[in-house]
Amino acid sequence: MRYVWTDAGDDPDVTHGDTFGINGYFMPMFDSVTTKAYLRDEIAAKGHAVGIYIGHGWPQYVGKTPAQIAAVVSAEYARLFVPGLKVQFNLEEHDPEFVASVLEEWRKLRPVTNTSWTMEGMQGGWMGPVTTFVDPSHFVQRILECRVRLCPQCFIGNMARRESDVVLRDLTRRGFPEHIISPFYDAANLGVGWDGFAFTFGRLPRP
Repeated sequence: MRYVWTDAGDDPDVTHGDTFGINGYFMPMFDSVTTKAYLRDEIAAKGHAVGIYIGHGWPQYVGKTPAQIAAVVSAEYARLFVPGLKVQFNLEEHDPEFVASVLEEWRKLRPVTNTSWTMEGMQGGWMGPVTTFVDPSHFVQRILECRVRLCPQCFIGNMARRESDVVLRDLTRRGFPEHIISPFYDAANLGVGWDGFAFTFGRLPRP
């Protein structure tokens, strides 16, 4: 799995993406470029996985309750639906009740949609104590019951790198199984053999 976010207004050159092994594109919800026809004809029809994401801090997100966020994402999913459409939530609150509630409300509406959650890396401390998978915290258990993939970001605000193995271990030590975690890398700094998500298409190196 090598998926990449696109930026608002971006019409990604999938041929360029192919040189990095990109096999899936996640486009921003509520953007004029993100249409059902585009997802179907320019992404899916060319053999790539297709997804949409909601960003932290967007107008459709700020000040909304978990149920309202889930509802607006569900409406966008319905409007843009093409077979295999995936959804990613960028939830960066350090608030276990809020994060778990958003994903639980989403699952009430879309119980089987392929869904992932991306967050800042190294946030395990508020998710629960160091534990084992057989005895996770209440928050970790709630997230596991939502059946979502975790995509911790391996960079910080200035795009300084965080090592993916450290970011991964921060979550597995809280009780999340490794097989549901996919690191989220800076697209300008992809390592050999990388697997997961990349931020963003516009940051992929050019010749």
